[in-house]
Amino acid sequence: MKSLSNILSGILFATGLFASPGEVQREPIKGELRLIYVFEEPKTAFILVIGQSGFKSVNSLKRYLETWPPGSELKWAPGCSRLGSEPLLSSEQEMKAFRAFLKKRGIKFVLVPSG
Repeated sequence: MKSLSNILSGILFATGLFASPGEVQREPIKGELRLIYVFEEPKTAFILVIGQSGFKSVNSLKRYLETWPPGSELKWAPGCSRLGSEPLLSSEQEMKAFRAFLKKRGIKFVLVPSG
């Protein structure tokens, strides 16, 4: 009887039904990043948006992306018009750091170049 119990436990564990809450695998997420310009005086503000969620800084965007499981994908087609102070787009170093962050998290970054 003990061996039957061990076999059943092994089957349940192998199928994930016996996994602890910390081991639950989440499905990868696919999202599209947008940059919203807010024309307020004295200077333009920017909001990074994914779905219905907005972020005033790259750091707050990163905190949100830390919740995404590995295998997720973030797509961004920022276009070609620039004002010169946009987050991620105005600094090659900032963009490299963002790409490295996503790579470390296992998130695929698809940057669609403007034409």
